Amino acid sequence: MGMVAVLRRRRVLRRFASWTRPAAMTPERTEESLAYLTQALGRWHPDTAEARLKVRYWLVADGDPTAAQRSAEAEAADRTAEFGAEHLKTFEARRSLHHFYREAHGRSAALPLIRALADDMSVALGPTHRETLSVRRHLAYQLRDEELLTDSIAVSSAMLAELEDRPYSDKDLRATWFVLASALEYAGDREQALVYVQKELRAERGAIYGVDENIGQPYQKTLEAWQDRLRRGVPPPSRTAKSPRD
Repeated sequence: MGMVAVLRRRRVLRRFASWTRPAAMTPERTEESLAYLTQALGRWHPDTAEARLKVRYWLVADGDPTAAQRSAEAEAADRTAEFGAEHLKTFEARRSLHHFYREAHGRSAALPLIRALADDMSVALGPTHRETLSVRRHLAYQLRDEELLTDSIAVSSAMLAELEDRPYSDKDLRATWFVLASALEYAGDREQALVYVQKELRAERGAIYGVDENIGQPYQKTLEAWQDRLRRGVPPPSRTAKSPRD
């Protein structure tokens, strides 16, 4: 590749550096730039795929989530045709589709997509594959946020049973404690929620890094405040909390 081509590629890639649409990136220039990257790098090059993803976020910010959804649907279909239905790249596209479908139609309408994705990944990759666990936790959060607390607790409890032999330092185990404790708290079972918060707090205190007082709200302090809230019976905040591991 000649220097002129290298410089042009860098220049075009810079147009997609931001997750918000630059003023100069009109729809026409966006399409032209995507076409160039597809030709120069290939459709499935990571930089090309990321550029397409960013354009979907631009569309949502522009007030057109339906267009972003349609683009995500096309991406998932194309990846299925290229890589197969059970390839990790296809599953990644389906997870992204869930996000944009939710932006367009709301969380309740998108819930079947993330349920199906969790089921399909469990079969294809295994229920304790790192990416499968991430999607299953995402499902548990979505169920919690929809106030389907019994279902959320069931999903998290099933994961916990599969992970119980792992050491306390395991990131997936700790993230599962978090989402389960959160759903239990919203369901009114503060006593059982406290059990998992204290497990997570004990694991965090045993981590090799200490509390960084320069951070606005260190995770350990968040857990300590959660523990205190549960002990005092204070109502939980809005359903937005997520583990930093998710």
